[in-house]
Amino acid sequence: MKLTFIADTHYYSKTLGISGKAYELRSGSDQKCLAETGEIIDAAFHQIAESDTDAVFILGDVTNDGEMVCHNEFREKLYNLKKSKPVYIITATHDWCCDENPRRFEGDKVFHDVEVMKSADLPEFYKDFGPDAAIDKFITKIGTICYTVQLGDTVRVLCLNDDKNENDHAGYTPDCWQWIEKQIKKAKKDNCVLIGMQHHLLMPHVSSLITGGSVCVENRERVASRFADLGLKYMFVGHSHIQATDSFISKKGNTITEVNVGSLCGYPAPIVYVEINENGTLTYSVDHLKSFSLNGKETEALPFLADHASALINRMFECRTKEDFEERLSALNLNGKKFSKYWSIIKPVISKLDTMKTYEAYKLLKLLGFAKGVEKEDAKEFSDKPLKEFVDEVWLSVLDGAMHPKDKSSTYYRLVLSVAAVPSKIKKNSKNAKKLIEAADYALTGGDINNQSATI
Repeated sequence: MKLTFIADTHYYSKTLGISGKAYELRSGSDQKCLAETGEIIDAAFHQIAESDTDAVFILGDVTNDGEMVCHNEFREKLYNLKKSKPVYIITATHDWCCDENPRRFEGDKVFHDVEVMKSADLPEFYKDFGPDAAIDKFITKIGTICYTVQLGDTVRVLCLNDDKNENDHAGYTPDCWQWIEKQIKKAKKDNCVLIGMQHHLLMPHVSSLITGGSVCVENRERVASRFADLGLKYMFVGHSHIQATDSFISKKGNTITEVNVGSLCGYPAPIVYVEINENGTLTYSVDHLKSFSLNGKETEALPFLADHASALINRMFECRTKEDFEERLSALNLNGKKFSKYWSIIKPVISKLDTMKTYEAYKLLKLLGFAKGVEKEDAKEFSDKPLKEFVDEVWLSVLDGAMHPKDKSSTYYRLVLSVAAVPSKIKKNSKNAKKLIEAADYALTGGDINNQSATI
């Protein structure tokens, strides 16, 4: 049997505004696309429909922010895909606007008069995409649904909504856990391969500096251990917009492997194909959206999405006025007003970083006394390479799970790792500074499990 997993479509209706300063600030503060989501999803669904997959699973955050117009338009796309393939979805916090801040954009103004979906209405609205085909289901305290589907004789998928636990954080309430435990035990009794799917992560991928905290379920190790000790071996998740695979081993020695699927509407637009083997293992391979139609022209997907993701960082380098700096920081949900007080100091720094070459950066670090461990010859090898290119490449490698991994013996790897180690030499007892080294290593190599294709 072959299954397909995609995540975080974040469908955005063009009726909410696709031009003007307010929209540009919102769009420019996101790694994924907004206005282009419709065309991207249409192209991806067509690509999946043409494949030999047996069923499609979508891992939550299907809409931009729970707007009714987004749900209505996205569901039509699901019905079109369902003509070719069975489709099963879970929803997540973006599908009922958990921050109670729906937005539409007009000129330089943001309006909040947007009708949104209520969490309790989601199961009925998407009943044709999983719930009505379920062999068992559970309604959560906020009215969302967890359900189990049977595929063929020996495969089941546990489709979980983890929006709220008893503490109103990501996870599961005690009564939901009872239902989950029953599903896992029943699958084992019935000799079925069971695959879990939820939205939030069980474990940090790349580094807890990047995907820790609220990116994961609350008490993540306890939750991961509980799943592993119950006998669940596989979990597919979204949320982080990063493509990565890692395993967790409980104190009892049981392992659960988690495949974190990146956002379909952001770089690298992953489509994860999974083959279920006769021995119960899974073999996955990550494909990517090839192209989509943009303004009537066929556009190669990866370069376009890479440019959009890189611009998230590059726009900060390009700020030339205090007002621009404050607005762009605020759009990133940072305290723009607070940081703009230091604009006179920040302006020359970011202006220099915008045009700085790699070897210039090395000389500056050396002048400041922060270049210990960074080899001059390594920096010289990339003397003409703009510093921004290095930043872009590492950032994209984080998102795509090292689609183009660097060899640990390469100059590139040594240079990036030595720079990542600088903070740990300044703050020798800082755990976060040491985690930065681990994050850089994972970003460049992809970690212990091949994030592009592997048997788990």
